[in-house]
Amino acid sequence: MMNPNFYKITSKYSKWFGPAVVGLLIIITLLAYVKVFRAEFVYDDYAFIVNNKDIQNFKPFSKFFLSPNIFTGSNYHTETGGGKNWRPIASLAFAAQYASFGKNPSGFHFTSILLHIFNLILVYILAMKLTRRIGIAAITTAFWALHPTATEAVSWVANQSSLIFFGFFILAVLALFKFTDNYQKKYLFISYLFFGLSLLSKETALGGIFIILFIFLFYLKKHWKLFLPFVLMSLFYFYARYKILGALGDHASRGGFLENILLAPTVFYKYISLAVYPVNLLLNYANFPLPSGIGDPRVIAGILLFSVSLLLFYVGLKKFKFNFVIGIVWFVAFLLPVLQIIPFQDIVGERFLYAPLAGFFLAAVLGLDNFLSYIKSKFNQNFYPFGKTVAAIALILFFILTFNRNNDWLNSENLWNSVLIIDPVNQKALSNLTGYYISQGKTAKIIETSEKLLKINPDDIGGHINLGVGLAMAGRLEEAESKFLYAISKKPDYQPALINLAVIYQNTGRYDKALEIIKNLNKKYPDDEDIKQRLAQLENIVKYNKPAATDINLVGEGENYSYIESELQGPAIEGNIVNSGIYGKVITVFGAPFEASIDVFSANDASKTFISIRTHSDGTFQIPLRPGSYFLKPIDPDGPMAPAQEKYPINIGSGRWLQIKIEYIINE
Repeated sequence: MMNPNFYKITSKYSKWFGPAVVGLLIIITLLAYVKVFRAEFVYDDYAFIVNNKDIQNFKPFSKFFLSPNIFTGSNYHTETGGGKNWRPIASLAFAAQYASFGKNPSGFHFTSILLHIFNLILVYILAMKLTRRIGIAAITTAFWALHPTATEAVSWVANQSSLIFFGFFILAVLALFKFTDNYQKKYLFISYLFFGLSLLSKETALGGIFIILFIFLFYLKKHWKLFLPFVLMSLFYFYARYKILGALGDHASRGGFLENILLAPTVFYKYISLAVYPVNLLLNYANFPLPSGIGDPRVIAGILLFSVSLLLFYVGLKKFKFNFVIGIVWFVAFLLPVLQIIPFQDIVGERFLYAPLAGFFLAAVLGLDNFLSYIKSKFNQNFYPFGKTVAAIALILFFILTFNRNNDWLNSENLWNSVLIIDPVNQKALSNLTGYYISQGKTAKIIETSEKLLKINPDDIGGHINLGVGLAMAGRLEEAESKFLYAISKKPDYQPALINLAVIYQNTGRYDKALEIIKNLNKKYPDDEDIKQRLAQLENIVKYNKPAATDINLVGEGENYSYIESELQGPAIEGNIVNSGIYGKVITVFGAPFEASIDVFSANDASKTFISIRTHSDGTFQIPLRPGSYFLKPIDPDGPMAPAQEKYPINIGSGRWLQIKIEYIINE
């Protein structure tokens, strides 16, 4: 920890020393996050960006401010039916990045890290403004920038809104401080502007109103009327959010009344625990245990910690330690909206610590510095070297934890497995991990994770659908049928179960039953293009009595696509994970399995092989492919057998798995 004279000692070097410190912090932070540049989209990234057609163009521009679906996408859904958010600026940021990078995740991750670096600079400037000490500002900024919980905001693209709102809010505070220096009104209006942009980026910015209030009470008592526009903007934000979404937020009452009241101190304790001991981090805290009563140790600890915060606030005010007190206010103010005082969907979210931790570490570093200074003056004992050592060790540990945590954000498999390591019975993790395996065509893994989920919750409809898809892909059609029938018995109108049951009937020659299901769905959803296409396929089968479907998007005059046997539809999974591709079998003209090599080409570039695979010894294969048009080209081996067709064109829709049959005939 730096001694009180550190700023004086370095003052003659301040012109270059401060920027050098910031530069070093930027380099260290980039090293901690270097893995993220090659990370994929995960979880809600698919709903908010990849599958969100509203942010994939700018027209009409009004939709960014008026559409309730602009941020999350119109197809987004959660188990509670909530999840919608109104974040116009964050939505615009997604649209701008999509225009620049398309569906390339590297560009989005680059933007997130750039925003985090920008916020790092702002946190340092703010800490310098409050303390006038390079050492204190540097250590505060380093702890904040390298804290492992920040990875949820930085490494998860869907949470860019946390980065954006925080940057705008610091700019608003810095402009307000500039106004207190010279009372030039232009800085006040700049502060109003940035606060408004912060609100339009993420609703958590509402907690910042208490920080601004504190600044007015401490510095601008005589100008209290100038605080009113901040209040009016907050009230207008509440009104606009309600009008657009039809609700203020995702209310999710849990347990009894007493449990909901006691949840706030429990969550407060959890956030402080994460701040000082950021290990065993989780994306999903669905199994976070509710408090058992007033005697729950977490409730008692939370109340005690909040009382200590109030005591420190009082002591800081008495001793005129404004920079210390604002750190406490900053931490508590930004936590208030997420303490479950008004219960909402996510009980705990590590991303919610991104903004509060700047205040937490400012207060912690200043508090420890003041304590060491008191010990030195009172007892003539210099513990500053010890404080510096502890701070250095803690920062090294933070760096290592953050560097390693970013392994979990590289792809969906790593992410959900990281949850299951800590919480093996997390149903959402198992469901989404299964969705990832569906996207990769890993049949054995699909079955394994689905069965694990159903052991935990035998009534989980999504688990039965996932298991049915896996069983069908493995050729275990009777077992798959039973899973789809079970899902329908619990939820008769569940579209994925009905469609997949129709596929099973189609594959087993029961075309009348399959046609009945699809016709009923077509009546209920007359504008659904997917159902229309399936209906046309089935009617074609019945008409010509063919044992295989014909894809109406591909069929030209005189062409036969009987090698496309059927299409499975992946179940809707929270987070909208993309799952599509082909699976099937290579056989000889005599019906025997045949091991072969297959090249896949994109229809847009027939000159370059997209992917090459070798079937299993029994002729089976699985190839995950993103939606689009392709053609397969079986390799002509040396020997008596040759492919019946030179190429097999296919068209893959979102969530669609085509079952393909490729034949080899005797080479004449």
